[in-house]
Amino acid sequence: MKILYFHGFESSLPSSKANWMGEQGHTVVSHLMNYEYENSFEIALKFTKSFNPDMIVGSSMGGYFAFRIGTHISTKLVLLNPALAKRTRDYNYPINGEFKPKIWALLGKNDEVVDPRNTTKKLKELNAIITIEDHGHRTPLDAFKDFINKHGLLSLS
Repeated sequence: MKILYFHGFESSLPSSKANWMGEQGHTVVSHLMNYEYENSFEIALKFTKSFNPDMIVGSSMGGYFAFRIGTHISTKLVLLNPALAKRTRDYNYPINGEFKPKIWALLGKNDEVVDPRNTTKKLKELNAIITIEDHGHRTPLDAFKDFINKHGLLSLS
């Protein structure tokens, strides 16, 4: 499976989550994001289209980008505490494309950066499969592994 990973606004690479998915035998590309650029979305969308992933995993602001890109290409999404309901900044780009991606979301009930209640409401509108665990904004690797394995996300075709 080809997997694209978008890190969060205040995160960087390498990512233990991306590394773990690669260790499971998948082709994983971690796209280095610079969310300060006005054309961040266009850069990420162009890269995503050229890579053509089977699945995009996005964390926080990376989850927001993953969702928006997932409406412009046909792919599956795994969102970790995605900044869907509120962000520190917004971007000037077409909000929705023609696709309605299948979404699995893992939220931390103790998240103080992205309010899990508002995020849950938005994700329900998108018919996402939502799991809420006992962590904060940063998703621990073990929680990520358990979530991925529970839903069989690395075996989807």
